[in-house]
Order: sequence, then C-alpha cells, then structure tokens
Amino acid sequence: MRDFGVVATVIPTFQEAAHIELCLRSLMTQSYSAEKHHILVYDGGSTDGTRDIVEKLAIESRTNNGPLIELFENPGKYVPHARNLSLMQLGDDVEYVFEMIGHAWVPKNHLEVRLERFAEIEGKLGRKIGGLGARVIESDLPRTFIEDCAEATLTSPLGGSGQFARFSKESATKIPPFTLYRREVLEEVGGWNEDFITTQDSELNLRIIDAGWPLWRTAETSVRMAKRNSLKRWWGMGYRYGFWRMKHVVEARSRMRIGEFLPWIGLMIVLGLAIDGQSTGGISNFLIPINLYICALLLVGIDEARRWKNPMLIFGVPLLLLLLHISFSIGLFFGIFSRSKPHLDRIS
Repeated sequence: MRDFGVVATVIPTFQEAAHIELCLRSLMTQSYSAEKHHILVYDGGSTDGTRDIVEKLAIESRTNNGPLIELFENPGKYVPHARNLSLMQLGDDVEYVFEMIGHAWVPKNHLEVRLERFAEIEGKLGRKIGGLGARVIESDLPRTFIEDCAEATLTSPLGGSGQFARFSKESATKIPPFTLYRREVLEEVGGWNEDFITTQDSELNLRIIDAGWPLWRTAETSVRMAKRNSLKRWWGMGYRYGFWRMKHVVEARSRMRIGEFLPWIGLMIVLGLAIDGQSTGGISNFLIPINLYICALLLVGIDEARRWKNPMLIFGVPLLLLLLHISFSIGLFFGIFSRSKPHLDRIS
C-alpha cells in the first residue's frame, strides 16, 4: 500500500446507542494504519448510553493499539456544528477528513481502498481532487418490513436517489456520499455552513466545486447505513429534506431539479383539469394524471419486489413513495416561507 497521510474520521452523534458500537468497531479494525487514523466523536447531548459506549471503545482501542478515539461535546447539537468543531481541533498532521455518522459502518479495508482510489483518480486527472465519495448500500442487520421498504424506496427511480443512487462506475459527481475530503479543501472554503441543518453537505460540495475542486465517487467500496424504521420517522425525513432543499435552492438556483417539484406540478394539473370539468371516454380528465401516478408507483413497487426478491415490496414501496413525495413537497412549501428550522430536525 502507498504511504498516505493521517485520516481523521469525524462522527456527529445523538442518541446512537443502537448503532454506534458497530460503527466504531468497523473503524477500529481498519486495515489502514492505526497510527494514521484518528476517530473524533462529537456528541450533541445523548442520554441513551451513546457516550458510555464511545468511552468504553476508546479505552479498548487504546489498549489494543488501535486508532485514537476521542469524545467531544457538540454544544451546537447539529451535524455541521460538529464538523466545524473538528476542523478547529484537528492535529497539524491530518491530511484527510472522512465524514461519517453514528448509524453507518464500513468494511475493514474501506479507508485503504478509498485512499488508493483517491490517488488513482488524481493520477488519471493529473491534479488533486477535493473529495471522494462511496456507494451507500443496504444495512446487513436484521431489518423490519418498513426498513426493507425504505432500502428499496430510496434507491428506486422515484425515490430521489441522491446519496443512495445506484452506480457502478467511478465518476465525477456533485453529491459524493460519505465523502473523504482533503483537509486543505475544507479549510479553503470555510467548512460547513451552520445555517443548513440538513443538506449541509450538498451546500458545502457546491462551494467546493465552485472553488475549482473536482469531487468524485467510487463504487470500489461502500458504506452501510441504518434507515428509518417507522412511518413517522420516514415522514419526518421527507419533510426535513424538502424544507432544507428549498432553503438551498433559494440560495443556489443551479441546484434546482425540476423532478423535485413534480408533485406540486401534478397537483396544479389535477386542480386545473378538475376546474375545467371535461371528461374523456366517460372518465373525468382530472382522474387521468392521478391514475397514471398510481400506475407508476405500482410499476416501481413491482420492479423493486423483483430486484429485492420480496413480493411484499409491491405494496410497501408505493406507500413509502407516496409518503415521501407528500412530505418532501410540504417541506419544500414551508421552506419558502419559514425562516427558522423545523422542529422535526434530527441532530445527527
């Protein structure tokens, strides 16, 4: 393996007792040199035992000559606050910053592979890149029916994709999931914008690209992530992402995607046809787009059921897609008018 610099893995946490041990153990056992890997955990006030687990594993890692694990307070509570705190506290020898979360975990060779790909891409381009993302794949823990549906929905054609997009080729991107950044790039653009509680990475990545740094993603390694396990949490996720997506679009029009506004466009069409009152072949015209939408949801559900070999997804995926489209669209609406963050925001 080539000689790379020190990597700091930064993990914001809040109430992550269910997954933080799996997350940290996957990082403690990396094939990359423990002497060149520091793990920094920033907790936003957990009361569920998260801090105790981190402190226990910090001692275990030190005893076994593993990577340094340090636990810090995050007074600002949210993810961007934690990441900015880390930039102020990194040692001078840190060259790369790996952004993680407490409910995600990686294979044992993850850092080694990511750094090798980082170097290969830079060699191919003949210049430095700002950061490199990886694939986000399904959780390998026992899953509930809702979690199965969430896994399928997020990667489906109507699920928004984004950081969960299916891809197999290494390429430039605007949305590298779980990015390994060059520290110098983060410092050059001033770190994360703390006005963005969700979509903070999207906002950061736009500034990095505007500063002339390419961002890439690789399919050579992956990150597993626990997804929402209840309809209430699923709804909250959709609303938050819609709310903060609108905040970002208002600030950076180049990030607007017409597909994210299709539910509102569809609603306007339905209302227009209903007011018009015309019908075709005995069917009211306003029912046509509604029926087409339902058919599209069912077709996606059938395709995901086939792909995941789970017939129940025929019903579950359309339901979660419907909830996602409604909650995201409502979030978009309130993102235009509200100046404060929504009360449903999660801390990590």
